Amino acid sequence: MEFFYVVKATQKSGKQDATVWFTAKSEARANLMLDVVLEDAEIETGRGKDYARPIRTNFPVVNELPPEGEISFTFTNYYRLGEDGMTWEQIPGVTL
Repeated sequence: MEFFYVVKATQKSGKQDATVWFTAKSEARANLMLDVVLEDAEIETGRGKDYARPIRTNFPVVNELPPEGEISFTFTNYYRLGEDGMTWEQIPGVTL
């Protein structure tokens, strides 16, 4: 199964939102992989940190996916979450 996460930066941090995705046998395994990738990238999440806790979203079916297991700080330049907060949509007027 594929698991896609967005890690939103706090407004005061001035940093870009991050996205990352994995293929894993279970959600527990994907969460473990997520923890490792965030720690390796020195991204701390939660209260008082530069990033909020990761949010699992629907898996976007687009050609511009970042490589599996790598954090992308540019995906959210072209795509945003829709009104449901789960589904990705291309930002109107932004050229890929």
